[in-house]
Amino acid sequence: MIGKIRKKFNKKLKDKDFSEIFKKSKSGFLISVVGRPLGLIQQLVITNYFGAAAFGVFRVCFSLLSLVGIAGRFGVDMAISRFVAQYRKQNRYDLVNEIFMMGLKLVLPIAAFLSLALFFGAPLLTHYVYNDKPYVVPIQIFSIGLFFFILSGVIEEGIRGLKKIKEYSWINNVSTQAVATVLLVGCFLFTTNPQAVNITYVIGLFVTFLLGAYYWFKFVPYQKTTQPQLSRKELLDVSLPMLSAKYLTTLYTWLGTLILAAYVADDQVGIFAGASRLTAFATMPLIAVNNITGPKFAEAFGENDTKYLKKTVRLSTRLIFWTCMPIMVLFFLLPKLLMSMYGKEFITPDAILAFHIINFGQAVNFLTGPVTVLLNMTGRQKITQRYAAITTVTSIGLSYALIPSMGIIGAALATSIARTVLNLGCALHIYFTMGISTIYNPFADISNFLSRSSAKKNRPIDSVFKDEAENDD
Repeated sequence: MIGKIRKKFNKKLKDKDFSEIFKKSKSGFLISVVGRPLGLIQQLVITNYFGAAAFGVFRVCFSLLSLVGIAGRFGVDMAISRFVAQYRKQNRYDLVNEIFMMGLKLVLPIAAFLSLALFFGAPLLTHYVYNDKPYVVPIQIFSIGLFFFILSGVIEEGIRGLKKIKEYSWINNVSTQAVATVLLVGCFLFTTNPQAVNITYVIGLFVTFLLGAYYWFKFVPYQKTTQPQLSRKELLDVSLPMLSAKYLTTLYTWLGTLILAAYVADDQVGIFAGASRLTAFATMPLIAVNNITGPKFAEAFGENDTKYLKKTVRLSTRLIFWTCMPIMVLFFLLPKLLMSMYGKEFITPDAILAFHIINFGQAVNFLTGPVTVLLNMTGRQKITQRYAAITTVTSIGLSYALIPSMGIIGAALATSIARTVLNLGCALHIYFTMGISTIYNPFADISNFLSRSSAKKNRPIDSVFKDEAENDD
């Protein structure tokens, strides 16, 4: 049986599209395997040395950074990824340069304004939202990193559109955590000041910005535009719906942390954040596959190649399932052992239950496939926007209904249900409107594989090869 599976897999690798998705996703996944443990080491240093409360404050500030930062990118990052992929396919690097510089000039003043606004608004935010908790200095430290976070997002998505997946994965998943972790371990030897946690992360954001700029100018030759194809208005027509969709998606992701911080102690926020971050490990393969399939979806859409689009979706959903599932099974089997890495505060019954609930939502995430990426890269960003709006309303309603009485359990339920609403809703919409199923059925594949293997024993060899060729098409 194992030999048959190996032969089947090796045969699939001969397929150009599967080979590209697998190999580039593999490289992105392996880089993520480096970055995630570095992030985990950073979290473990914070929780075990500075305490769960310090980690809670860090995650609150990071949530604000993400929400304000996504807004500051104005959806330009997602639009650039789509247009760069299309223009690169046409070998129009003059247009690649044009769209990149147009987007960067658009977000630069926005990044500066939002950074200053968050810095000077930190006292008011802390007073009116978080009941004068000691958040002012940490928020102001993160406001400095906000500027580089916004610009880095635009650069990263441009590199993703170029299909430079190794470099994209490095700056998106590794560099910030690597720099922050190394610096934090150094600080660990000399200081107990919890502000070191925030300062080291902001330095990591700055280094990532510099590295991203280096990669862009390395890979994109300067060519003057001879025939512009896109105006700023046309860019905004695409980017603003993407901004709404991505912002709402990010909002529901971080709402649990932000609302929870207003009702419970910082150590409880840290416990919830630890459970959330650990479950994210199960989706590393999903993110790696999305990094390469996003540009491929855009290419297929740009060339109006429906057959190629469906094939790419089919290949990616299979790959996502078989790489994510083993990690998720491990999480459900060994929750206490895994959560104990963060410290004794993280293995209470409530912490373990919250971990299981969030895991369920992540399982739905990878079972439904690359739904938001597919919609965004095929000109259906407004559909993502609508489902993200429904999800955000669901998350806000559940958070305020459940968190005051249930604490981290309520936050976990709100997050998991909201994630399910978004992914399942988008998957069903894609199926009924595009005729593409992103929900993978492993049992059908296993059954087909077994029946096909059995049938081959009694059939002429030439008919077997003919069927295999038809199946690949």
